[in-house]
Amino acid sequence: MRMTNLRIFDDKTQLAEAAAQTSIELLHRAIDTYGSAIWVLAGGSTPLLAYKIIAANHATALDWSKVTLVMGDERIGPLDSPDNNWQAADAIIGFLPTNKIRPQSDLSAEQAAADYNQQLANLPTIDNGLPRFDVLWLGVGEDGHTLSLFPQHGGLSPSSELVVPIHDSPKPPRDRISLSLRALQGTQNALVLASGADKKQAVTAAQTGLSLPIALATSIITTHEGTVHWFVDKEAAPTD
Repeated sequence: MRMTNLRIFDDKTQLAEAAAQTSIELLHRAIDTYGSAIWVLAGGSTPLLAYKIIAANHATALDWSKVTLVMGDERIGPLDSPDNNWQAADAIIGFLPTNKIRPQSDLSAEQAAADYNQQLANLPTIDNGLPRFDVLWLGVGEDGHTLSLFPQHGGLSPSSELVVPIHDSPKPPRDRISLSLRALQGTQNALVLASGADKKQAVTAAQTGLSLPIALATSIITTHEGTVHWFVDKEAAPTD
């Protein structure tokens, strides 16, 4: 799978700045097209840096009241936990007057997944009946995981649901929820954000077509006519 939309940056800050600017442009385009925009957030240090750039430089760039925020995956635990993806993002961009669909991560994984599935089912859909994700941010783990979909793990099994419970995660906490691979079929634009030398092997493997979760996720998106934008720094850039 060749990366046709690959941008390589000198460092993590340049990557985050470009991701922020591109996302603003894509959200603006969605608002112009549909009257609203749906942005799926991600956890991790690079997305958090990009949120800070958006908060500082793009707070008035568009009509945020027409943007709905969704979280791509969440750790099960208290809503105010420092491990909570939503809590971390909301602390930075929560002041923006967006619509918010927050996972109820203080429930069991099964209950939280069922609840979030029901919430997301109310979003605007595309022709295939799945929620329209105008901008979806995806991180990449050292093992090639994305969202909370890990290699050779049950979360990759076919599911008719938009959100799946995750147990026995190889990274703590063990219980999580995640968008399913099926849910990604409604993605219009995905931004894959990867920085650091520890991501190089996974990014390279995704380019050569190995069945890592990030490769599966991006393949599903492009197969369903979405666009995948790869934003990596020099340390994470794939080996030719």
